[in-house]
Amino acid sequence: MLPEPLREIARRHPLLRALYVTDAGYFPDASGHRVARKEGAPTTLVILCRRGRGWFKLAGERSEVRAGDLVWLPARQAHAYGADEADPWTIAWAHFAGEEVAGWRELLFSFATASEPRLALPADRMDEIALDQVHGPLERGHALRHQVAAAAALRGALSQMIELLVEHRASRSAGERVAASIDRLRRDWIRPHRLAELATDAGMSVTHYSAHFRRLTGFAPIDFLIRQRVRHACRLLDTTRLPIAEVAAGVGYEDPYYFTRCFRRVMGCPPQNYRTVQKG
Repeated sequence: MLPEPLREIARRHPLLRALYVTDAGYFPDASGHRVARKEGAPTTLVILCRRGRGWFKLAGERSEVRAGDLVWLPARQAHAYGADEADPWTIAWAHFAGEEVAGWRELLFSFATASEPRLALPADRMDEIALDQVHGPLERGHALRHQVAAAAALRGALSQMIELLVEHRASRSAGERVAASIDRLRRDWIRPHRLAELATDAGMSVTHYSAHFRRLTGFAPIDFLIRQRVRHACRLLDTTRLPIAEVAAGVGYEDPYYFTRCFRRVMGCPPQNYRTVQKG
């Protein structure tokens, strides 16, 4: 753990301000491990599950963690995490900050097959990711050279994760890549997605990707995304009295009139009429 006075120096130092490590460690067979931060941490935290199982909670949603998963918890966001009781995880972790953080997050998750904040890495190649070596330099001391070495070790670990993600994506069949893309849209339906970007992420041409997608779902990719949003809009219309404009905004539409057109096309009636239909 880097003392606070040294963190302030790191924030301004030309060799550290882009990326500096504030805390790091390795926790084997972490039985009973649990952390909850109501206001989040002041720095970004990554947790790599090398063995066993665990869980994390972010934005009120709990997710399970398995061997090979990397969890990325942004700074200043409430979160909690802990080890599974029956099969406690072994984890390497690092807190860090600096100008590079947003860039690393964007690059890592550009190769992901699921939405943030979790990355699925090959569980059988955990030994190739040296995140557990980030804390070593800080254990030897807090001099500038130790802090620079910790930052370099973190960059190396993040870079290796990217290489494994690229290799894993390339080794999957076209059907597996499209299936992963479908899962991503189911999980991350509120964010705008462009067809060309989805195809590129799957390593396919737009035509090839769209054909595979339609075979698996029965819909074109963007139509499938619209249907995910409409499905969630139906839930809001059924369970709340929110105005239509707020429902539209809640499922990713800034223009309530465009939302109404999309809703009518999928459900056969405008959202106002849908809300009056008795269900159940």
